Amino acid sequence: MTIIFYALAIIGFLTLVFVHELGHLVFAKISKINVVRFSIGWGKPIVEKKIGETVYQIGIFPFGGFCQMAGEQIVDDAPIAEGDFYSKKPLPRLLAVSGGVLFNLLLGIVLLSFAGMLPSMNVYLPPVVYIPESLSTQPAYQAGLRSFDEILKINGKEIYSFTDLQTIISQIMGEKLTIEYKRDGQISTVTIVPNVERNTGRSVIGVYPYIKPVIDTVETNSIFKDIGLEKGDLLISVKNEKNISRNILSTADLSEFLESHLYENITFTFQKKDGTIIEKSAFVDKQFDPGLNFYVEYRKTPGLPFYKSFIMSFPKSIDTLDMFIKSLRLLFSGKVDVSQSVSGPVKLIYISSKVVQTGLKNVLEFFALLTLILGATNLLPIPATDGSYILFFLFELISRKKLNPKTISKIQTVGFFLLLALMILVFINDIITIKDLF
Repeated sequence: MTIIFYALAIIGFLTLVFVHELGHLVFAKISKINVVRFSIGWGKPIVEKKIGETVYQIGIFPFGGFCQMAGEQIVDDAPIAEGDFYSKKPLPRLLAVSGGVLFNLLLGIVLLSFAGMLPSMNVYLPPVVYIPESLSTQPAYQAGLRSFDEILKINGKEIYSFTDLQTIISQIMGEKLTIEYKRDGQISTVTIVPNVERNTGRSVIGVYPYIKPVIDTVETNSIFKDIGLEKGDLLISVKNEKNISRNILSTADLSEFLESHLYENITFTFQKKDGTIIEKSAFVDKQFDPGLNFYVEYRKTPGLPFYKSFIMSFPKSIDTLDMFIKSLRLLFSGKVDVSQSVSGPVKLIYISSKVVQTGLKNVLEFFALLTLILGATNLLPIPATDGSYILFFLFELISRKKLNPKTISKIQTVGFFLLLALMILVFINDIITIKDLF
């Protein structure tokens, strides 16, 4: 099954590449610019076929693609032929180079529209925070939040679940938060500046969701299967051989205790529904799985009609692009580890292979995110990207002055080799990062 998931991930990734390059192809054809070669994948062609003036191919390496327009790179003083890239005025050239970005943005909107039509069954966690002692140095506790506080609003936006809280905080990218919360019936407000995780770039304030450790199900391979645990029983405490113990008020307590007491015998204490206390000891290592599922509420979200989902896809797309811009600021701020927070094609395919196991709605939303970011990345005015071409041709349109095609080609060539070197580094980093995930 793993091979199938990887195959689906590669197909999904190449679909995004195909749509991007198709945008270039369509607008080049509309602008009457000859396209020499259209490729999905890089390297030696596995399959190729010439139709008209264009060779269509599938490359051996499934990590990208290209749409090679005639005369796009000027390397000598040969005359510019009819149908060449630079035989056209700035506007047709601008359309041809921006078509890929436009198609990526349109695909993102379409995928989000279809995702919004699908019903989903999701875990519902109320917006109640839990802050164990280990997080007392984090922004939430330092600002005055405490365990069991109910979050009502963040920056004026209503919070209905812990997922809402996570989404807003992760997207804020280290900017200030104004949080309104309720404690013992009293409503208060605090201001928090989140920390930024150096390896991911995510904003965090140091809170867990409050999940009471009430058992829902016991898996058949659970080490606790033989002590008669049932739905509704409660995990109340854990302790190690040195009698270091911890009361379990929330499932976060269990995770933290086990992580800090690996390779020890741990005694788990449960309270049955009738009040009976039972215990069992187990050796805990990194592979330890208690096989216990604690009760959480599931809520079904109905799908929206297409027109409503289509309308909702626009603000979602804007939020994604806004998050991308904030992420760029963080990358250049020095607050995050670039080697950990930047992903290349290999890592994206690895992540995609995990996402395709979680259901169609998640797949559509994930690839919508990828195609929007792919489009936005190509808008960056860096040599060898669509954004640099767009910048040059916008200048020509506005100033009515034609830039030297040879100069543009030299800039793009230098940029291409720099980008190639960067991609090799990202490729190597992807391999190292993925190895560390196993």
